[in-house]
Amino acid sequence: MAAQAKPRATYSEIAKAAGVSEATVSRVLNGDPRVNPDRVAAVQKVVEELGYKRHRAAAALASGRSNLIAIVIDDDLSVFSDPFWATISSGVSRVLMQNELQTLLLVASVDSVDGPVAHYLQGGEVDGAIFFQLHKETLVKRLAKQGMPVVISGTPHGSSDFVYVDSDNFGGALQATKHLMAQGCKRVATITGDTVATAGNQRLEGFLQAYRERGTVANKNLIAHGDYSFESGKEQMRVLLERDLGVDGLFAANDLMAIGAIAAIEEAGLSVPNDIKVVGFDDSIMAQTSRPSITSVRQDIVRLGETLGELMIRKLAGEEIEPVILPTELVVRESA
Repeated sequence: MAAQAKPRATYSEIAKAAGVSEATVSRVLNGDPRVNPDRVAAVQKVVEELGYKRHRAAAALASGRSNLIAIVIDDDLSVFSDPFWATISSGVSRVLMQNELQTLLLVASVDSVDGPVAHYLQGGEVDGAIFFQLHKETLVKRLAKQGMPVVISGTPHGSSDFVYVDSDNFGGALQATKHLMAQGCKRVATITGDTVATAGNQRLEGFLQAYRERGTVANKNLIAHGDYSFESGKEQMRVLLERDLGVDGLFAANDLMAIGAIAAIEEAGLSVPNDIKVVGFDDSIMAQTSRPSITSVRQDIVRLGETLGELMIRKLAGEEIEPVILPTELVVRESA
């Protein structure tokens, strides 16, 4: 079993070890220039011996908390090509800042309990962690077992006691695909997102369910696997067109891939929506301003982030919390 995180020093402990008052500790850590240099040196020496950085907030030392929450995106820096992450992060940060908490963004693979992110999170530097796009849950389980408040964006892979917030990915994808079919599309294809993460898999399952409800099974060649990027949407649409299946409708698992797909469709000399109708997911600003404007499944991304922040605050307070699934809705525009 991993060692428990080292508890944070309090004003009282530092004052006792340095032979000064708690008021003096507060003044030193807040940079008061009027403190006697000998007392400053004594306090700083104790802080360094206890293994704490000199710039740590005085409030954290007094309360045993850092007032810092980690936002962990289980991916690489390519996520910043998708405005989804900035929007959801801003929702989280807004709620936490209103409650005098700050956020620390970490973007890295968290598939190992021995990696740098794991060591940092287990080092007592943050009061809690919010995970986005989780691929493996080993580290989250370790942190939760150690008592760290953890909230997840997205449905966990298996049954667990994790607190999580998600949008109705399955229902949104089902509605999107059925809308294309209702528009007369006979061969609806999909470009999936990351199906290792649950959101991508749920959107694929919603697509497949629409075919089942129509009384058939989707041809596997109508499924192309993207990664939520513009480039993958464009490339995978080219793949679908090269398969020559007569695709007349496309459900892309996010708006960025939908825009990439439209670019590929137009480069092939076809038009949207006359030849191929397209539906995206997220209802981002890009869907609204693109030409043609994109029919998209709206999920309230800001509310998703705000709910993550609210649940983290409740976790810090020791409350019992149920998972939250936010509704989605289809917004019809020019592309379908």
